[in-house]
Parts: sequence; structure tokens; C-alpha cells
Amino acid sequence: MRIKTVYFILLFSFFCSFAYTQNISGLSSSDSLNKKQNVFNVIGNDIKISFEDGIRTFTSPLHFDTKDGLTALGVLTTTALLFTVDDETRDFFAKQKSDFNDHLSDAGYFYGTIYPTLIVGGGLYTYGLFGKDEYTRVTGRMAFESVAIAGLITTLTKSLLGRHRPYNNDGSFVFKGPTFNDNFLSMPSGHATVAFALSTTLANRFHNVFASIGLYTLAGITALSRIYEDKHWASDVFLGSAIGYFVGDFISGRKDGKTKYQIVPKSNGIGFIYYL
Repeated sequence: MRIKTVYFILLFSFFCSFAYTQNISGLSSSDSLNKKQNVFNVIGNDIKISFEDGIRTFTSPLHFDTKDGLTALGVLTTTALLFTVDDETRDFFAKQKSDFNDHLSDAGYFYGTIYPTLIVGGGLYTYGLFGKDEYTRVTGRMAFESVAIAGLITTLTKSLLGRHRPYNNDGSFVFKGPTFNDNFLSMPSGHATVAFALSTTLANRFHNVFASIGLYTLAGITALSRIYEDKHWASDVFLGSAIGYFVGDFISGRKDGKTKYQIVPKSNGIGFIYYL
């Protein structure tokens, strides 16, 4: 409980420092919410943008360039290589048990849950919405988007693969196939995905080296805690972290925070327009 209290304080501090720096940074007029806009219209538009961002993320592989393709290949290759040391890594972490590491692992577990996103994302969004600060509001929205989209990708992937968790003691190369049984939902790690999606989004929007170090440290602790707790293999954690990082970077890396998709009403339904 004490560790969780510390995390609440850290997360709240990140939020407060970010809101403060945004207030004194001299944002351009395009970053300020039009005071004539209705709150409900803003929320509705944000929901629409989030939906479009989800479509854009899931269809992004169709628009991969050479660099993107090589990056994806690198992630898959590294994941495959980690399979060869999964058992050794598990044995190593099993020998690192201590009270301090147990508490650190608990903290990592907490950061990989939905609660930090609700606290930080919800706090930023609410502050930006009622404080008429578009940049802060969009940051909160992006935090939710990144975690939700990355989490969905990971959930679908692990359900299809059905990899046995380490504690089943079946070995690191056993896959059950499509399943919803938690004992066989090892790959990728959901906690690592959430942690890196949130940290990457906030780091990209904070533009502060110390905040970035803190955020990625929290995400790293979360990832390692999953191996330490014998819930995931090293390859699970790496792949989950990569999904969280790249989705978070994809969502929050745009300077204008706008989507290249547009939903267009038609007589027989709705259409989608993609702007290159």
C-alpha cells in the first residue's frame, strides 16, 4: 500500500508539473481551446478523433515505408532471438527474490494497470477541457488512445497465440492456439504494453528529459516485474513493450494532434477518406 501511495504522488506530480509548464510556455493561439466551443461538442469531437486514430493505427501497416518495415522486422527478429534465452532468463530472475525487489515488482505491476492512465489521462483531459487548454486536453486524450489501442492489439495477439505462461512449467515453446484462458495468455505482456504506451505518450508530449527518464524507468520496472513474478517470458515482455512504445509514439508523435482520416456521411452509410 505504501508503494502505491508513492506512485500516486509521482503520477500526480507529473500531471501538475506538466500543467504548470504548459501554462507558462506561451502556447500559440491554435493550441488554445475556443472559449465559444461547447464542452459536449469538444468531447464528441475527441471521441470521433479517437475512433479515427484507431482506424489509422490498425491500417498503418498498409502504409509502411522501408524504414517502418525494417523496424517491424527488427522487433520480430529480436523477439524470436529472445525465445532462445527465455528459460535462462526465467531462472535468473527466480534467484533475485528479496523484499526490496518484491516491493519494486508490486510498484511495476501497479503502473501496468489501467489506474495510472485513468489518473493521469483523466486528470490532464479534465484540466485541459475546463481550463480551455487544448494541448493538455489532447495529451490526456492521446494517453487514453494509446493505452486502449495498444491494449487491444496485445489482447487480440495473446488470445490468438495462446502461449503458456512460465508458471505452467510446460516450457517456453508451447502454444495452445486461440484461447481466453489466462494461463495461456502469455504473449505479449499486457502490463508491459500499457506501461510503455502511457510512458511514451507522456514523454513525447512533456518534452522534458527528466520526466522522460522517470516515465521510461517506471515502464521498465513494469516490464521486468512481469518476468520476476513468473507471469511472462522475456520475449513476451519485449514484444509487449515494443507494441506499447510504437503505438504510443504513433499516436502522440504528430505535432498537430490531428488525424489523416475523415469520416464522411453518405446516403447509404458512412465513408472514410485518407489524406496522404
